[in-house]
Amino acid sequence: MELKPFQVKNHMWLFVNALIENPTFDSQTKETLTLKIAKFGSKCALSEGTMKKVLNSGIVDQVVNWAKFKQTATLQSKMKGGTGGHTRILGIPKLEDANDAGGRHSDRCTLILTEGDSAKALAVAGLGVIGRDKYGVFPLRGKVLNVREASYKQTVDNKEIQAILKIIGLEPRKAYDGVKGLRYGSIMVMTDQDLDGSHIKGLLINLVHHWWPGLL
Repeated sequence: MELKPFQVKNHMWLFVNALIENPTFDSQTKETLTLKIAKFGSKCALSEGTMKKVLNSGIVDQVVNWAKFKQTATLQSKMKGGTGGHTRILGIPKLEDANDAGGRHSDRCTLILTEGDSAKALAVAGLGVIGRDKYGVFPLRGKVLNVREASYKQTVDNKEIQAILKIIGLEPRKAYDGVKGLRYGSIMVMTDQDLDGSHIKGLLINLVHHWWPGLL
């Protein structure tokens, strides 16, 4: 995780007792110094011992934990999925939603994730025999993003991950101990029996294991 300077500043105060040569201020109250740093007449250089004390104070862990919390909150806000109360989802191209998804029997519904449109057509043809009440179909465009190695921005900007979360009703990194409240109770992966197909299945399992291990 890359931390920004402002994230550290928000958790730390540094008081410096210094004598400034010929100081200038923005007003008569002399609350804000306007003199350029180059003209201070001295420099504030922290010793190695001081830096070690800062690192050992626990502030680093505090800043990192806060940054992770904010990152997760932002991620959940941008990628929040649907809930059990939404019986229909709009705005996701090529989704064939199960009739019971988002209803009282959502836990009995299965989302079929296919490798491309041709596999989707085959799955939809099968639904003509078994019905659409308990099965939904959504085609993947290729290999799913590896969320375990992707950056925060890559994850947030990934439309396919957003769509999967919205269809199922999942929230990033939320702790689940069951499928209650989700729009689908299980996932079926329909890919080619080759290396690419195996890779796609592995990446989907990786997605669930990384964010919702309690669902496996």
